Amino acid sequence: LLEEVRKKEEGGNDDKIINLVQKLEEKSSNNSTNNEDESSNDRFKSLIGLYEVSYIKSKRQGDNPVGGKWTRKNSIAQKLLRTRRTFQHILPANTTTLVRNYYNSSKAAESIGEAINVISLEALWGWIRLTIILRGDAIPLTLQERTNTSRVVQPLTLRAVKVLFDPPRIILGKTGKLFNINVGPTTSVLLDTLYCDEYLRIGMGGTSGTRFVFERCLEENDKEEAKEFLPLLNRRPTSKRKALSVLGTLFITGLYVSIIRRNALLRITGGILGLLSFLLGSLIATSTGGIEQGDRSVEFRKEETI
Repeated sequence: LLEEVRKKEEGGNDDKIINLVQKLEEKSSNNSTNNEDESSNDRFKSLIGLYEVSYIKSKRQGDNPVGGKWTRKNSIAQKLLRTRRTFQHILPANTTTLVRNYYNSSKAAESIGEAINVISLEALWGWIRLTIILRGDAIPLTLQERTNTSRVVQPLTLRAVKVLFDPPRIILGKTGKLFNINVGPTTSVLLDTLYCDEYLRIGMGGTSGTRFVFERCLEENDKEEAKEFLPLLNRRPTSKRKALSVLGTLFITGLYVSIIRRNALLRITGGILGLLSFLLGSLIATSTGGIEQGDRSVEFRKEETI
């Protein structure tokens, strides 16, 4: 499957990937995942790991389940930035020390792990780095939630979780010292695991049916890059006022360089810097954090608080 996914990046056959995904899902189903003890969280242990998002297959046209506005092809962000890598890690509970406890149905439910979505973007040949992080607590679903077909696309397995995400963290620079802010709404998604082994994990959006292939980061270089989010996330966020002040300064500087300087390279660099600063400032001012208008995960999270 991973070999076919790599071929797909070079124009390979999408049907082969879907066929292999279905075969692995059937294999996992035949191994009777649902016979596991629902009262024990041991069933989630095999999911723990660092993963790169390798393949996405949406059921609904126009869906962009990974990255929102940041990775949509026709967005301003993609006109200015290049997507480096996208990750979705499943970590042991409280790895980031930011975990919280929530209530599932009417009883207390402890998080069985943390879900970390990371979008890494860059511009100007890597001189500008932008990282978007979504950190959430993964909570096991009850039988009622897994089988509620008015919400889920199909009955979900015992490894299905509800992930309660914090507002997106937007970080400019490789260290996060310059710009590091939480902005946007909290969200909630349902994610099921239909297959998992030592190389990959096949996930499914519980309400959308979107299929994901996540490849484990096994090489040391991949592991190091996959964990770059940790010091960024643990850094204290910047206030909204300070963030807008920094971006305003960068915008004016970029605009000045793009107009005044005669050197073509400097003018292009200044223009990109100005546009990127304006884009980030707009996102912060409107408080979306890159989450798209009409994203159902926002409404689902609001229901959690009712």
